[in-house]
Amino acid sequence: MIFDYIKNMDKYKNLNPRFEKAFAFIQTADLENLPVGKHMIEGDDIYASVTKYKTKTEGYLEAHVKYIDIQLITKGIEQIGFFGLEDQEIRDHYDDEKDIAFYFGDCEHLILQPGLFAIFFPKDLHKPGISVYSPVEVKKIVVKVRV
Repeated sequence: MIFDYIKNMDKYKNLNPRFEKAFAFIQTADLENLPVGKHMIEGDDIYASVTKYKTKTEGYLEAHVKYIDIQLITKGIEQIGFFGLEDQEIRDHYDDEKDIAFYFGDCEHLILQPGLFAIFFPKDLHKPGISVYSPVEVKKIVVKVRV
């Protein structure tokens, strides 16, 4: 997992051959005005999923196999739980079509707000969309990068 300021994003571009293109999209697109939905960057290898939702008080840890998540928000603030994929109890087994599995378990937390980003690799469990103080509306961009 990586958690840093967007201005420092280029420090991580060599960690994956597709990161440079994904980061270029994040740094040049008008993210605040990007409509909700799926935005293709490089076919199914790199795309952005834009969502709006209200943060919640509970959730489950999730993990992906095929994609790395680069998460950032342009509106609101949320808490994201995180933990390494080790011996956690499975809640919902891996769904290959949706590239997701859910887990029970305790975790650490980070606070995601505009100007920051988090990268979750396949071995990084994460629990997004959790309220920091009380539920707020969030606009989130998740750039999915094929492993």
